[in-house]
Amino acid sequence: MHCPYCTSDINDAALVCPICSRDLYLFKPLLQRIAEFEKLAEAGKGERIQALEARVKELEAELALLRESGPVGAAAGPPAGEAEPRNFVASAVIACAVVLASLLIAHALIVIVFDLRPLYLRIASVLIPLPFGFAMYVWHPGRGLAAALLAALVACAAVLGMSAITGYVDNTPVLPQNLREWREFIEYAASIGLSFVTGTLLGKFRYHRLHVDPEPSRLVVFLAQLFAADESGQLGLQKMVARITQIGAALAPMVSAVASVYAGIKAVIGDS
Repeated sequence: MHCPYCTSDINDAALVCPICSRDLYLFKPLLQRIAEFEKLAEAGKGERIQALEARVKELEAELALLRESGPVGAAAGPPAGEAEPRNFVASAVIACAVVLASLLIAHALIVIVFDLRPLYLRIASVLIPLPFGFAMYVWHPGRGLAAALLAALVACAAVLGMSAITGYVDNTPVLPQNLREWREFIEYAASIGLSFVTGTLLGKFRYHRLHVDPEPSRLVVFLAQLFAADESGQLGLQKMVARITQIGAALAPMVSAVASVYAGIKAVIGDS
């Protein structure tokens, strides 16, 4: 130990400093307690360091798993070994049935019962399928293509059902009879289908924000980072493609919504 007076290195059992001849009787117990506390602190420090190192290794392992799954793996569906929260077939049947019934009821009320302008029916046909498309992707994130096919089937069935109701009431043919009627049929079906697809794309965008890119940057910062160089001074092709894909995923719902509204009201505006 060291003498508290002259700081000379002396024997631990000494009661008097041989250098400065000072009495160490009163200081020796205190010095021993300090030494014990230092040993305990060093031991605790080592345990904390080991715990932190173990935690770092755990986080590195989790990060490696996330990198292996990546945006592509996350977009393909739920993680491996995790079942979908709902049965896809049951969800598809329920969604299609509810959307189809809602569209037919809206058509009957607006056109047959209240005899309102067709514009209201077009608006209803755009708004009704939207939340169901959103719910389908939230429930089944890996079934985007199947949801798009369902949207096409529901759209065609809805337009045929509306035409059948109108034909029954007015005693007119159910199927279109000329090129103009076929064009209106396709445009109306497209507005319904695109509305469903818009909901699906919005659900996909929400899924990516929550599971793939939970903390996306603002649009301006994102565009600036798109053309920023990496550590090597070059912008890799893979990084550029990934960022362009993210921009496309963010803009796709808006483009689809605009196309849905356009297809839904084009015929009404053209006739007026």
